[in-house]
Formats: sequence, C-alpha cells, structure tokens
Amino acid sequence: MGSAYRRWLSWMCLLLLGCCWGSPALAAHSSLSPAAEPTQVSPQLVRDSGAEHFSLAEARQRLEAIAEAMRSIRLCSRPNCRYRDISVEVRPIAGAEPPEYEGRIDAAIDRPSGSLDRAHYRLRFRGGRWQLLGGEEVSDVSSFFFEGDTYEVFSAYGSRKGKLADASSSLRVGYRELYYRVFDRGQERWP
Repeated sequence: MGSAYRRWLSWMCLLLLGCCWGSPALAAHSSLSPAAEPTQVSPQLVRDSGAEHFSLAEARQRLEAIAEAMRSIRLCSRPNCRYRDISVEVRPIAGAEPPEYEGRIDAAIDRPSGSLDRAHYRLRFRGGRWQLLGGEEVSDVSSFFFEGDTYEVFSAYGSRKGKLADASSSLRVGYRELYYRVFDRGQERWP
C-alpha cells in the first residue's frame, strides 16, 4: 500500500503542477521572488523639466561613499574600535516617481567586548539625498534601537529612551556618530 500511495501522490503533484503552470498565482510569486533580476535603471543622471532623477547606480555609489566615511569613525578611545565588514544594499521603491530607493547598511562594530557587535541601518533616497531613518546596534550586553533622532536602549543594567541631542557624551553608539558626523542630522551632506 505504501508504494501505491506514493505513486498516487506523485501523479497528483504532477497533475496540479501541470494545471497551475503559467497561472497568475505562480507568475505573481515569481515576480516577488528575491532571486528575481532587479530592474535595470539607466546609470545616467536624467534631468526632466528641472527635476533631478537619480539612477540606481548613482544612489548606490553615494551610499557606498557614506559607508566609506563610516570606516573613519572611532567608537571608543581604542584606535581599532571601528566599523568593520561594512556592506550596503540599495533597492528601487516600486511605483515611486521620481525614482526613490531604500538602502541598508550592515556592519560589524569592533569594540572592547568578547564578541563583535552588529549594526543595521535603514535609509531612504528621496529628493536627491539619502536620509537615515533608523536602525539597531546589538552587542553581547545591550541592544540599541534608533528611529530618526530618538534612541532606546535595553541592557542588563536597565533600559531608557531619549533624544540623541539630549544624550550624554557617554552614549557611545555608532548611530549617533553617523547621524551627526557623516550625515547632517540624518540628511546626507551633498553639495
């Protein structure tokens, strides 16, 4: 009975696959697949009636320049207390006109602890500039969450919320340095 059941199940799977091949449900699934090819956008800067439309390639290049600036930030008094293994990801936002992009920066943070801390930041390219939206930094003893100019920390010693501008200088997090030194209050410094 086991082999007859498997044979019947195989035939049913083939029948369903044959019936569904080319159906709108499968087509929608493949268009949402992360493995799908990204839409190609012209690498040229296009000027249309006074408005600037930036290509995916240019937005990515500018985000990579931000990541490069992050490499110079010292996060504590040790000389090697810095961002490491920085990676960037840029994706177009569907239906945005003029084109807008969302970005992500992931990095390891080398601090004096038993393990490497991790940082993840979310950005949006709108109006010709990158904007730092928020992110998180996670270590072996604490987790920091950021949204715009606010932060919230959870640690073994307690938790607190506040504004970056009101935080004491003892709040040594990469996001604060990124928000004020690399960005201008969360807005990309661009001529």
